Amino acid sequence: MRRTSPNILWLMSDQHHAGCLGVAGHPDVRTPHLDRLAQEGVRFTRAFCNSPICGPSRVSMITGQYVRTTGITGNALFEADVPAPRTVASHLRHAGYQTALIGKAHMLRRWDIAGFEHRRYCDLCDADADDPRTCHYFDYLVRHHLADDYDLGYLPPGHPGHGWAPFVSRIPNRHSVEHWTGDEALAFLQHRDRGRPFFLHLALQRPHIPLLQGLDHPNFYDPNALAPPASRVDLFDRRFMGKPAFQRRHIHSNLGTGYPYVPCDENDLRRNLSHYLALVTVIDEQIGRVLDQLRQTGELDNTVVLYTADHGDFAGDHGLMLKNLGIYESIHRVPLLLRYPGGPRGVTREGLVELVDLYPTFCDLADLPTPGGVEGRSLRPVAEGHDSGKDVAFCEWDFTSHPEQRRVAAIRDVRFRMVVYEDAPDDGELYDHQADPDELVNLWSDPHRADVRRRLSTALVEHRGQQARRWGLEEDRAELARTAGSLTARIHRRGETWSQASRQG
Repeated sequence: MRRTSPNILWLMSDQHHAGCLGVAGHPDVRTPHLDRLAQEGVRFTRAFCNSPICGPSRVSMITGQYVRTTGITGNALFEADVPAPRTVASHLRHAGYQTALIGKAHMLRRWDIAGFEHRRYCDLCDADADDPRTCHYFDYLVRHHLADDYDLGYLPPGHPGHGWAPFVSRIPNRHSVEHWTGDEALAFLQHRDRGRPFFLHLALQRPHIPLLQGLDHPNFYDPNALAPPASRVDLFDRRFMGKPAFQRRHIHSNLGTGYPYVPCDENDLRRNLSHYLALVTVIDEQIGRVLDQLRQTGELDNTVVLYTADHGDFAGDHGLMLKNLGIYESIHRVPLLLRYPGGPRGVTREGLVELVDLYPTFCDLADLPTPGGVEGRSLRPVAEGHDSGKDVAFCEWDFTSHPEQRRVAAIRDVRFRMVVYEDAPDDGELYDHQADPDELVNLWSDPHRADVRRRLSTALVEHRGQQARRWGLEEDRAELARTAGSLTARIHRRGETWSQASRQG
C-alpha cells in the first residue's frame, strides 16, 4: 500500500429519491452538505441501481456484479449461506486499508466479517435472531433505557406510525439512529490506525420508513408550503390509466395504507412528503458532521468521497410514497456524487452509469487492480469527460407481495424505459423520457413503438442470460418462518417492545 493511497469514504442512505437534493433543483428540500459535495466534485444525473430493494442492491454494489450473477434477489440475507466472494471491502482490506462499516449493512454476516475489521450495526436486520442487542444501536437504546421506544421496524396497531403513517418519534434527537451513526463515524475517524488509509462505508438508515419527525428536532417542513411533484396527477387525476392491471388494483384497494403508500388525498401526500424531506435533511446534517471532521483534520483532500442510495423512493411521484410497485424512474434512479483528489469540481455528467460501477471506481481511484469477475466499470472516465456512459442500465427484482411482480426486470437507455413482468408478459410498461419524463403514458401496446420493444427486449434477454439462483423469494420465506418467533423478529417484525419480548424470553 502506497503511503499516498487515498482514504475512501463511501456514504450511502436508504431510499433517497435522486431529485430530493437542493443541487438537483428540488424546490423545498434543504441539503447544504450534499450540495457542497456536488459543487466540489461530480454529480451523475443518470445513475441507476441494479435492484429496487435493499439487500440485492447492496450485494450488487459490494460485489460489482449484476443480480443475474450474484443470484441474490431476496432481502432476509443476514445468515444466508452463500460463499463470500472478493467484495470491495475484502479487496481493500487485503490491500492494506483499514475497513469499517457503520450503519445499516443489510447484507450477509459472513461477508461483513470477511470485509470489515470494524462493524457497528444500526438496524435489527443485522442482528442475531435470538439477541437484538448484537445490533449496536439497539444495545445503545437498551443501555439508555430507550429500547421500548425503538420505532425502526414494523409498528403495532395503536402506534401512531402503524400502516406506514408519518409520526413523531419518542426518541430524543441526540439518541436518534442518525445522530448515533454520525457519532460512531466520528469516533472511528478519531481513533483509527493512522498508519493505514481507511475505507469507511457509512450506511445511513433513512429516509427509509418509518417516516418520522424527531421528538425535539427543529427540522420541520410545513406540508402546506411544499410543492408536490406534478406527476401526482397519475394517482389523483389519471388513476394510473394505462398502467398494468395489478397496479390499478393496488391503488384502488390500498387507499391510506399499503406499500407503496397510497395517500388518501393531496393533504395526506403533503404530510408524508414533509416527513420524508425532514429525514433527508437529518441525513444531510450527519454527513456534514463527518465531512467537516475531515476538513478540520486536513484529510478531506486525500479522501475519495462517494454518496449514493441503494434505491429510490416515489417521494410524491405518481402521487405515491415509498416503493415496491413496478420499477419506475423514481425507484431505479439514485443520487450519485463523487469527489476525489485531482478530480473535476462542480460538474454534472448525464451519461448512464450504474451502482455496479462503484467497486471498479474505488479500485481505480486507489490505484489497485480490479479483480476478475467484477462486471461494472470505473466511473472515472465518465467523471473526467472521456466516456459518455453506458448504452443501457439494468434493474432486476424477484421479491414482492404482488404475485404479478415476480421476476421483474427493467432496462433504461438514454430515451426509453421498459419494464417486463415474466409472470404477466402482456402487461408491461414502456415510457419515452423525451416526450414523457414523468412516465405517465404507457406505450407498451403502442404499435408505433414495437421496434423499441423488440430492441430493448433483445438487450434485456442478452443481459440476463442464464441467471444464477442462490437466494430469492423462497429462501426469504423459509428464513422468515425459521426466525418468526425469535426475540429479534418479535421486536423488529411483530411490533413487540423490548420489555414485552425479553420478559417472555
